[in-house]
Amino acid sequence: MNNVTAALPRKSLTAIECKFLKVGNRMLLELPNGRIASAALMDIVADWHGARASMGFEEFAKGWITEGNAKNKHADKMLRELFGLNNDPAPRRAA
Repeated sequence: MNNVTAALPRKSLTAIECKFLKVGNRMLLELPNGRIASAALMDIVADWHGARASMGFEEFAKGWITEGNAKNKHADKMLRELFGLNNDPAPRRAA
């Protein structure tokens, strides 16, 4: 009898995503408290690779940040800026 296990979905970053991570990581490291955000960025990559879902990296990362997984206010703020997740109030609330 053969023991067969289901393979996890194969994930790989696109060339654009690789460049984004490289440049984004360098930008974070230049900021005060940027090392914390850089570590959280690497946590996103590791969690994406470990997740069984087959969603793309950007979608996964935005969800990860939105769910509050950064666990540090500085890292959360910097990652939101890096991924374009604005904290601006909704138009109805701004008035």
